[in-house]
Amino acid sequence: MAGDGGFAVDSTTEGDAVIITVRGDVDLATAPALQAECERAVDADTAIVRLDLSGLTFLDSSGISVLVKTHQDLEESGGTLVLHRLDDRTRRVLDVAGLADFFERSDQPAV
Repeated sequence: MAGDGGFAVDSTTEGDAVIITVRGDVDLATAPALQAECERAVDADTAIVRLDLSGLTFLDSSGISVLVKTHQDLEESGGTLVLHRLDDRTRRVLDVAGLADFFERSDQPAV
């Protein structure tokens, strides 16, 4: 699903995991599209949701809220959220938000 400012979110299924690829800015305007994609994955009873954030260019509090909610929803259903390939800027945003140890992170590709 493509949006304004180069934002796009796509998902694929690989075994028991849904891989969601995010590109562009995740902000107040685009966070609902990411939320919808994450909710589809959670509603599908997915064991693992892997968010490939290598193409993420900006993350604000709206986007952080989506990540936190997705993590909590998956945890409640016995699933796991893994954030893949965060750049230094995104790591810093999550660290400043007090979420340094909240999310499982991987430097490996999501696939």
